[in-house]
Amino acid sequence: MVGVAASGSPRAATFACKVDESPEDDWFSEPDARPSPGRARQPVEGEWLESEEWPPRSAPAFELRALVTRRVLVAASVFVAFLLAVLAAAGVFSSGAPRPTAPTITTTSPPATPPTRTARPASVPPATTLKPGDTGLKVKLLQRALSSLGYSAGAPDGSYGPATKRAVASFQGAHGLTADGIFGPKTLQALRHALGR
Repeated sequence: MVGVAASGSPRAATFACKVDESPEDDWFSEPDARPSPGRARQPVEGEWLESEEWPPRSAPAFELRALVTRRVLVAASVFVAFLLAVLAAAGVFSSGAPRPTAPTITTTSPPATPPTRTARPASVPPATTLKPGDTGLKVKLLQRALSSLGYSAGAPDGSYGPATKRAVASFQGAHGLTADGIFGPKTLQALRHALGR
């Protein structure tokens, strides 16, 4: 039952309230230490620690299900983190605007061809035939002409020595002549042809 009494002024108001009290609903009162009929006796505070009639409690059983659940959660978390890292690296989370890229420059190289021996314009073959032991400007012209075609006759010193003889023999063998190392008329003609003269 609720009642309100007012004295006429807005500040003065009295409230009265009556609540039915029953022993089952009294949450704040001390529990009754007397055993109820038909119920087992409850131990008094601190008695359960000293009494031997109560068996000691065992530790809670190990829960395999909780451990497996925890491991599954950890594995799933690692997998999700890895997946997010891969997706971020792939650019899935970037904005839709295309990234500016540098233009691709492609160059084409000429097809690979075997090196060809071309004559340098300054190479002039000698006008006469020569043999090992000769010296002079004509031998120097021969050495330069052979060098321009890729046959090393050593330094162009104007002396028809063993290096020049080997270079002449190599040239003769490459052009189907007898490779005797002597710069004769057939070798002179082949050298002129090779130099384009």
